[in-house]
Amino acid sequence: MGPTVTKMRERTNVADKFVIEAWQNCVPAGQRDKSAVLAVGGYGRQELFPHSDIDLLILEEPNTFSAGELSEFLRTLWDAGYRASQSVHTVADCKRISPGNVEFSISLLDRRYLTGSAALSKACDDACRKPPSDLALELARMTERRHERFHNTIQHLEPDIKETCGGLRDLNVVRWFAKLASEQPPDLTNESEVLFAIRWALHEHAGRDQNSLRFAEQDALSTQPEAWMRNYFRQARRIFAACRAMKDRLLDRRPGLVGSFFESRSKLSNEEFTVSREQILLRHPAAFQVDPDAKRRLFAFQARHGLKLARDMQRRIEPGAQWSWTQWKTILELPHAATALRAMAESGFLSSQLPEWEHADCLVVRDFYHRYTVDEHTLIALENLEALSFEQVQFGALWSNCETKPLLRFSLLLHDIAKGMGGDHDARAVQMAAEIGERISIPDGELQIIQRLIGEHFFLSTLITTRDLDDPDVTEQAAHRMETKEYLGMLTLMTIADSSAVFPGAMTTWRRSQLWHAHTAIERALTKELEDDRIKDTHSGELADFVKGFPTRYWFRTNDQDRFRHLNLCAAASQIGVALDLVARQEDWQLTVVTKDRPRLLADLAGTLASAGMNILKAEAFGNTRGEVLDLFVFSDPLRSLELNPPLVEELKESIRRVVLGKESAERLMKQRPKTTIRYRMQIDTVLRFDNETSKVATLLELQAQDRPGLLYDLARTISRQECEIDTVLLHTEGQRAVDVFYLRSGGQKLTAAQVDVLNASLREAIGG
Repeated sequence: MGPTVTKMRERTNVADKFVIEAWQNCVPAGQRDKSAVLAVGGYGRQELFPHSDIDLLILEEPNTFSAGELSEFLRTLWDAGYRASQSVHTVADCKRISPGNVEFSISLLDRRYLTGSAALSKACDDACRKPPSDLALELARMTERRHERFHNTIQHLEPDIKETCGGLRDLNVVRWFAKLASEQPPDLTNESEVLFAIRWALHEHAGRDQNSLRFAEQDALSTQPEAWMRNYFRQARRIFAACRAMKDRLLDRRPGLVGSFFESRSKLSNEEFTVSREQILLRHPAAFQVDPDAKRRLFAFQARHGLKLARDMQRRIEPGAQWSWTQWKTILELPHAATALRAMAESGFLSSQLPEWEHADCLVVRDFYHRYTVDEHTLIALENLEALSFEQVQFGALWSNCETKPLLRFSLLLHDIAKGMGGDHDARAVQMAAEIGERISIPDGELQIIQRLIGEHFFLSTLITTRDLDDPDVTEQAAHRMETKEYLGMLTLMTIADSSAVFPGAMTTWRRSQLWHAHTAIERALTKELEDDRIKDTHSGELADFVKGFPTRYWFRTNDQDRFRHLNLCAAASQIGVALDLVARQEDWQLTVVTKDRPRLLADLAGTLASAGMNILKAEAFGNTRGEVLDLFVFSDPLRSLELNPPLVEELKESIRRVVLGKESAERLMKQRPKTTIRYRMQIDTVLRFDNETSKVATLLELQAQDRPGLLYDLARTISRQECEIDTVLLHTEGQRAVDVFYLRSGGQKLTAAQVDVLNASLREAIGG
């Protein structure tokens, strides 16, 4: 018995004595004779933490208690610091299971008699001796849904140790499954003691029922939080594996079409491996243990068919001789290689093949952006790559046409291998890849590609958030760096897989479209199809007059329908001064404004949107030779105000019209906006960098700062006050960090050094304000 288990038992004993005494003092003898008090849940298991509720089942003969008659008993418990979670039932209630009381039926598995009628308690035992036949299946379904909420992984950097995969709930599920099957549960004594100790410490630290193990709590509870969390993850992994195996065993017994599908998959069996219920088993276990190449064939079989290994199989996998690159490729070229790589990692076999993987295993590297440990992030990235197979166009087509899948997969496997080693982890990973390549005999040409992909895996992600993708100078420089369409395709695929693995939803529709836009723009540059910087007088008619002077990126990023819609807005604006279009898209909104250009226009529009609670994702300005401007904004509505209250759409459009025409002040609207208190998890340092080299016609300002409501408004207003023109602004938010890029000019020219100094100081003051 571990020290935390001892403390829980001691606290439970104290609680037992108090509950029994309170029951005897507060409940009349006549009612006590017709009722019994049972501890259930964690209290029933004698796992009472410092601030846990005490779960009580009051068994009664029918109509023993009326409403309010237990109030004195419950008040006595509350006054003593015990939070009681009680329910009153008859023995007949305990026999039933329905969608409304599944959790109650499960809680009865941990019942423990405290006081009252022993005969009534025994009657409950007799009624529950054979639990409902479908209770185990209901428990499996509930567990499946909970695992899905946590994306079927234990490796969240800030886990809820009670509910997450591999947490205390899974430990209880393992015990419940064992009870329902009348079998001995797997020995998880060491693992449970680690989780018990963490939850006990969390309760004591927080002074309440706290189960979220956030960075602040990790720092408070350990002097070496990263190593401490790595130990937690390794214990949770074993609990999750046991829970998942027992859950899957029940769910895989489902009849009907699902069972028929499993039966058809069994035809994949061969002379070496048997497939049963979607799991791979050995036909000849003894031969498997002595054949040095058997494990590679096993993982190749798995990579070909995408099946799971049976739990007994995982225990049979022992370290083996390191594979050559030729052997690695027999796994990496198959359609479900990620499934095999995950099984290799979970069984420990991957570390025997790549000792460097041991460093990444359950490695915690803290930031406000990533949600998973390094190894889990890598495996999810590999799975994301294969998920592209279900897409028919764009990235899916790029993946299906990729002829270098083994190189790409191996690059992803190694891309974060040096995280947590200090210094430039990308450069260190490139060096480690060279050492691995020499060890397993990767040909020089292929190894150079792997090293390049690792070293440049941030390049496109950074490009789409810090550069104007429609600026020919930017795409030409990127094309020069990419060199070939094939390498560009590989890096694009690596970027979408890696970025999507940061956290669920990280690769938004907007970021995805930007990445594809970058790919097509750079590919166009590689094939020498770029046009001049500005649209010249090469067309005739109203549309030609409207777009004359726009950057050429306008033509590349729009279609005929967009252009004529913009032309119609221009015609309307010539009559009433301003015309706009506000459209709801799948995950955001797009605002198009056409009017005569004037100073501070972008700032006023940004302020109007910010005053309405909108979060601006991107803004662009296109000016023609007639002095007209087309401003485009993409923004999100965090509170879904426009969706839930449609009249607000027209109110927002009217506010924009009034501000553009000078009938309303964006500054006044911003002052009317309700004040909000923002709690920042991390403090972001302000970084400003001015660049007069990348673009031929404008000064680039790259800005990194703490994101906050109205930041773009303050920045744009400050830039305008310094008599600078904003040609384009690119916005991106990473957690609580704003990453903005402005293309600036003054009097149609790049900024001078003196102007840069003044603007730098003014912007820093605006950001601080």
